Amino acid sequence: MSEAAHLPMREVVRRVGALPGVRPLRFVPLLLPMWAVEVVATVRQAHSYDVFDRYLSRALAEAGLSGVGELARFFGVEPVLVERTARFLERIGHVRRAPDGLTLTELGRRSIADGRRYRLSHGRRLTLRFDGGAGEPVPWAHATHAVWLAEPTLTLPDGTVFTPLTAGAQLPPDAVDRLLARDDVVEFTGPSVPVEVEVAGPRAVWLPVYLVECADDPLVFGWAVDGPDPYLLKVYRGCAG
Repeated sequence: MSEAAHLPMREVVRRVGALPGVRPLRFVPLLLPMWAVEVVATVRQAHSYDVFDRYLSRALAEAGLSGVGELARFFGVEPVLVERTARFLERIGHVRRAPDGLTLTELGRRSIADGRRYRLSHGRRLTLRFDGGAGEPVPWAHATHAVWLAEPTLTLPDGTVFTPLTAGAQLPPDAVDRLLARDDVVEFTGPSVPVEVEVAGPRAVWLPVYLVECADDPLVFGWAVDGPDPYLLKVYRGCAG
């Protein structure tokens, strides 16, 4: 395969030469074994609150109010404004109506706690990526700003040939569940956070990098970061054993 969408060797040589105290010995183009998992998901997306829907949600959460009339009196507005805002919040899953008035749903409570108006979107197709060593999720910046190959072969127009590392362990069957349970899941999924997924089987993919063997510690360069990439070095060590 010939592929122009990756750093040429000369650019990596230039970047290494600009690093103080680094003594490179050898530049090794490699393909790191990785995993891609296609999912159909219900995703949670964060939006900014409008002024009154935020105030109304906070009143439901913090002031012990629930009736349209008492909320209107609390804010000094017409009941029609409260009713219109309540219908909107009900439509996006933040509010439900009970015999004794309005109550926040779990999604509404989480939105108030995080200061972001979350909305759920169903049937979204996403690709989640994991490294081929420990099976850990790939950070969003690397997942979206990298060259991903379906086959372990890459030759650049300047003749640089990338050598694939031997595939590591199989992806753990609970890798997606562990990702979704993380508090920092948004760092790996981006702004559309899956909350429920249907998972297809993982498929092998490869990530082109340059390993720079040095007189001291090695460096790894990829597409997502301009300089040496500590994350890719960690993945390389995990894949190389």
